[in-house]
Amino acid sequence: MIPQSCPRTSSRMRLLFPFVLSLVLLATLLAPAAAEAVNCSGCTVWDDPCALFEAGNETAYNEAMTASFGSVAGNMTPAADYRNLSWTEAFVSLNRLMKERYAFTEWRGVDFDALNRTWEPAVAAAEQSQDRAAYLRALKGYLYAIPDGHANLLPDAGDFGAKDADIGGGFGIALVQIDSGDVIVSYVANGSAAEAAGIAAGDRVTAWNGQEIHDAINATPYIWVTKKPSTLEGIRLQQTRLVTRAPVGTTADVTFTGGPAYESRSVNLTAYNDSYDSLIKSSFFVGKQINDIGAADPLNGITPQIADTTVTSQTLPGGYTYIQILGESYDAYPAFKAAMQSAIANNSPGVVLDFRWNGGGEDNLAACAAGWYLEKPAFFEHATMYDPGIGMAVPVTSTWANPQPVRYAGPIAMMVSPNTISSGEAVPMMLTKTGRGAVISFYGSDGAFGINGLQAIMPLDIYILFPAGASLDENYRIQLDSNVSLTGGVAPTVRVPLDRDTVARAMAGEDVQLAYATEWLAGQQGFNASAGSLVNATASASETPAAGLPLFLVMAALGLVGIAGVLWRRK
Repeated sequence: MIPQSCPRTSSRMRLLFPFVLSLVLLATLLAPAAAEAVNCSGCTVWDDPCALFEAGNETAYNEAMTASFGSVAGNMTPAADYRNLSWTEAFVSLNRLMKERYAFTEWRGVDFDALNRTWEPAVAAAEQSQDRAAYLRALKGYLYAIPDGHANLLPDAGDFGAKDADIGGGFGIALVQIDSGDVIVSYVANGSAAEAAGIAAGDRVTAWNGQEIHDAINATPYIWVTKKPSTLEGIRLQQTRLVTRAPVGTTADVTFTGGPAYESRSVNLTAYNDSYDSLIKSSFFVGKQINDIGAADPLNGITPQIADTTVTSQTLPGGYTYIQILGESYDAYPAFKAAMQSAIANNSPGVVLDFRWNGGGEDNLAACAAGWYLEKPAFFEHATMYDPGIGMAVPVTSTWANPQPVRYAGPIAMMVSPNTISSGEAVPMMLTKTGRGAVISFYGSDGAFGINGLQAIMPLDIYILFPAGASLDENYRIQLDSNVSLTGGVAPTVRVPLDRDTVARAMAGEDVQLAYATEWLAGQQGFNASAGSLVNATASASETPAAGLPLFLVMAALGLVGIAGVLWRRK
């Protein structure tokens, strides 16, 4: 039986019991379907997603979402509870469950039989010695071998000291790979042995412990990353951040050069407890330095470092409107709407939408948000749900983003990062599909857009999440989720240069990506005449198509399994 409370997010680490289950259980319901096998002719159609939020009745919203997948409600099952099994038996059962229900097995080329052969012995060895930390590492290693930001776990009892033991030590430096391919020093801790040895920001690192630097980075585990990456770009970014982390007391030979005028030198450094300083300093790519990987409470301790509310807005120099959105929760809509209305009323010459730390949420809200800048209806997604009673995916909803009757007509600049995941990737996706603006960033988004949720509970109360459903485009093809070549997500249409100059500016506290975004807006002369003006955008009946949203599963889970649960679409 599933507990009355359970974890809520796909990428964070600890559980918030009384409240979280209501936001996680919900995604056990959706599953993938081969594009050629899907037909959404019988789907629930959402052609005006904003109406769901304009009504301001969250209870009615949840009821509508539940009703949209009622045709398969009778076959829904609660999350698998393996807590009474041995660690090894539970792992084998989990692998069998994922093989049956994981949404992207073929899309990502996942070989579950090979994964079982690799990780079952590690779980068995941990069980033999009753090493809880080793057991957690094995489960994380298994899930992180699947390049999907939604395939993750939440340990109720914490990490058993494994994270601090593995990466609690720093060497006094942080690294970043720039556009040229060089790996450079982005930060040197004051008073550190690295500083005393002459290492300086901007120096090029060529080897780590005798291994060529790129090879060393590629071999670096990244199982302690809080926001799990799904693309090659995101994986390499996190591995570069973590190559300079190790158990306290570990030594490393670092080979570096200050430029062509300097000969290469090697120094030996020892990892010390720096309270995750070098990781904090390496988070500049989201606009500010954030303790993301080293946070004591990743579930609740990261977002407050960024903002106090889900949606914040301000007027930038030049009159541009800046709106930061951290997630697509139902109650975020009023603040987003107010910010867009302000941009319209003030004839803002441009709007910046900051999704760089957006953790996802309600797909319908993402479709609605896109309607505030679209010129005509645009298809958002088909959603499918795995029906365990018939052992196949069933199409459930079809969603369109419809223009608001009064919308913002000026230029839109969006910013994303590898921390932009799930429904947070949907609004930038719609921007790139319709050409209504530009995505301006150092990096692309995470590339995990499946319908995520709680799927199993393992011994030691470790909650397993993975997507059992997929989002499909108008041609029934998987959209946004990274593929077998680790390509996916929303790529910048205007990629901000990542070089010594922009790294130095970012490390000095400048939001370089925001500077490039406002510079791009200033160059959009074609919008000057009508920027921010009121535009009537009522679609004709023939233009107004269908709409749909997987997050609806959240409340549905509650009613179906008779326990607290929510299918929070992507978080």
